[in-house]
Amino acid sequence: MDPQLEIISNCQNSSFNYKFDTNLWTVWHFHPEIDILLNLKNNGHFICGDHLGDLKPGTLLMIGSDVSHGLQTNDPEDNDPENPALIALQFSRKSLGEELLSKPEMSAIRKLFSDCSRCIEFTGSTRDTAEKMLWEMDKMNDAQKFAHILILLDFLANSPTEDRNYLVSPNFSQNLNSTSQTRVNKITQYIMANLTRQISLGEAADLVNMSTKSFSRFFKKSTGKNFVQYVNELRIGHACRRLFETNDSITEVCYDSGFNNLSNFNRRFLEIKNMSPREYRQEYCKQVGG
Repeated sequence: MDPQLEIISNCQNSSFNYKFDTNLWTVWHFHPEIDILLNLKNNGHFICGDHLGDLKPGTLLMIGSDVSHGLQTNDPEDNDPENPALIALQFSRKSLGEELLSKPEMSAIRKLFSDCSRCIEFTGSTRDTAEKMLWEMDKMNDAQKFAHILILLDFLANSPTEDRNYLVSPNFSQNLNSTSQTRVNKITQYIMANLTRQISLGEAADLVNMSTKSFSRFFKKSTGKNFVQYVNELRIGHACRRLFETNDSITEVCYDSGFNNLSNFNRRFLEIKNMSPREYRQEYCKQVGG
């Protein structure tokens, strides 16, 4: 089942859309706007790109532009306007203003917008403070809300790394240092073109004319992962796509994704996705109605 494009009309003629929804967004969909979503009362699951996560009261997500997503509840939905299910804040770079975002003071927020292409779940004290800030907006006029959005974004942009969980695999959308974009994109494209065979560290280093030692340092700094971790994530991300886009067997998906034995594939999949390939396929199909 393909995700549906949603047109958020409020962001066509306004800087943002701030609203309370009485039910969760069960339809698998995407849109150009960035979402900041605070789940208020339901337990269930959410899907962002290739990630399946647990949804509980207080879950706070920032979902990047054009990333497919949906939220499913295990609880009966009551459509109660006095007890909403979700606070949603939606905006895009265009709606906020590219000229404003180009200012030097906005550099951390621009980085946050790049980071959220992999979707972020905020936790800890960051989540607690952001929740209060989202509730406070309800009593503000539009001008105050706009100013408050910038304060909220700056707060999230400067939050500690331990309060951020990046959810989507790198091959769904890249989270890369801009100065390293070309090199890492070249490496990523090479890996994806050669998924079915082993790729050595030396081979990747040669691709960008670096020594293996320099390449290891560069790659860790640019992606936050060592080369083997990154390759495994790309392979598992590819496997996720195969699991929900095809009816191929688990074994076929394993070899198509570059793993040379099923037990290693299952082990790596469990490490990265916290579930088996079979469980992932079952959960994904359930979430999107497939």
